Amino acid sequence: MPGVDLTIEICGMSGDGTIAAGTLLNEALSGAGFSIIGFDSYPAEIRGFGRCVTRSRFGTSRMLALSDHTHVLISLDDQQAISRISMLGKNAKVLFDNKPAGTVQEGMSIAAHTAPDADLYGMPFTDLASEAAGTTRGKNLAALGCFTGLAGIDPRFFYTVIEKKFRAKGETVLNANLNSFNAGLTYAHTHFEDAPLVITAPAPEKKKVQRIMLSGNAAIARGALDAGLALYFGYPITPATPIMEYLAKTLPQKGGKVVQMEDEISSIGAVLGSFYAGKRAMTATSGPGLALMAEMISLGVMSETPAVIVDAQRGGPSTGLPTKTEQSDLHAAVFGGPGDSPRIVIAPTDVAECYQFTLKSFELAEKYQTPVIVLTDFFLDNRVENVAAADISGKKRVDGNIYPPKKEQGRYQRYLVTPSGISPRALPGSEGYIYPATGLEHTEAGLPDYSEPVHMQMNAKRHTKIRQALADLPPPKEFSQKGPLDLGVIAWGSSFGAALEAVLKARKKGLAVGALKVISLFPYHEEQIRQFMSRCRRVLIPELNFQGQLANLIGHLHHGDVVRFNRTTGTPLLPSEILLKIQELLQKDNT
Repeated sequence: MPGVDLTIEICGMSGDGTIAAGTLLNEALSGAGFSIIGFDSYPAEIRGFGRCVTRSRFGTSRMLALSDHTHVLISLDDQQAISRISMLGKNAKVLFDNKPAGTVQEGMSIAAHTAPDADLYGMPFTDLASEAAGTTRGKNLAALGCFTGLAGIDPRFFYTVIEKKFRAKGETVLNANLNSFNAGLTYAHTHFEDAPLVITAPAPEKKKVQRIMLSGNAAIARGALDAGLALYFGYPITPATPIMEYLAKTLPQKGGKVVQMEDEISSIGAVLGSFYAGKRAMTATSGPGLALMAEMISLGVMSETPAVIVDAQRGGPSTGLPTKTEQSDLHAAVFGGPGDSPRIVIAPTDVAECYQFTLKSFELAEKYQTPVIVLTDFFLDNRVENVAAADISGKKRVDGNIYPPKKEQGRYQRYLVTPSGISPRALPGSEGYIYPATGLEHTEAGLPDYSEPVHMQMNAKRHTKIRQALADLPPPKEFSQKGPLDLGVIAWGSSFGAALEAVLKARKKGLAVGALKVISLFPYHEEQIRQFMSRCRRVLIPELNFQGQLANLIGHLHHGDVVRFNRTTGTPLLPSEILLKIQELLQKDNT
């Protein structure tokens, strides 16, 4: 059915299998041919007791962001799901567990809180699972079966993913989950003969495209593997830990090693040491860990040693909000560290780009002999998309190293000043190419020197090569009509999808607006950004931080003040929020 665009939420208490149910739902809908974007939220505590929510938006066109409203809410725990009522759209469907029978405390049933236009479907999830499988643990599967029956979706898509998930656990576990699902499916068919949702799968693509359900973290890990990662050093921290967990299972199979370090300082130290020795390495952390790494990152800048660091941003400052999303580490990533410490900072905007730019970061780090920071965030790391397999595979490792010519043997200068700022890099142990590498300012030969001319020369060298990197960094991508624009929206990271959707909706309303996606945050493509801004009467920069950190970085390129739209709610930006701001600004201009 053309034009499908629906959002389903599953909400329950920790232990209800909420996240598992959401994963199965996403996989099944992807198998049915829908585009998917899904996102989970859960408690910050390691042994979490609290609300778990999965939010899945699916449709017949590509999903760019989370939607504003929920069309179907599946409640596995009414007390928790009541908090999601405010997200329900008009005529939403609410599935809830109406058994086992008993007295319900006043106000504790979700049915008492929904709007009059909501359609309520009480179904005995717990009883169905207990009768079908002998355990109540399958109530999440019974709920999925009930939804499948109500929606009229071919259950074979669910059978496929259930078998894939539980087959390895044995026939008993597999059958228990299949039986729970079928019990819910049968109940829906029996008690609701006319499927009230009727979600028809899209027609098969003319050219079959293989798609893979992947999270941002998994895409990062795959990109590192395809880049030829040899060593991963890390310390567990939310939301970056899944990268280490993924690599712990896969990297040893490729001859590499994953080492859990005692802290983030030792992690970045080991990464620098590995690259110094000629082995590709990486680490992943979040804001608190990046703060600890600042001194060692600047060592990489001074010693011109490559490094790859993923910073999975979360709410801050300090320990902050470990399981909430934010984009507030941009200043730290670009400027963090003593002295002038230029490094490369890039920020992917979707799951496919998490793969592509992690892969690219290793080449950049080697070629420009500098730390590269890949900025993601909790929303991008944890969200899943069904991306085309061709977009996240088949890439070949590119050796970015620039080696010294043989004629330099015996008179090699590691920090030779060149027009590009890039010096030939010899690996330790190469006869005739020995050099010292420390955190001290140095001559071209690497010998400590604190004189004014040398420090000026070497500072210029380090900044020159970073500016040269623009040639290899992704330029801003514009989504707009030609000619003058009343308003341009510039966004980065996971917020870009919401910004683009808002702009597309604004254009359908006849508004002259456009969007610009910025991936390379430092160095940034000044001329392209300035050209876009010059065509815009107003510039709006939406960000998930309080200060407007991208606006601070590039705002001076506009002929007037940029408009900052800053949010620190811990949740992703929604297209409707940005669209409302666009309309407000243009309406104000016309009055």
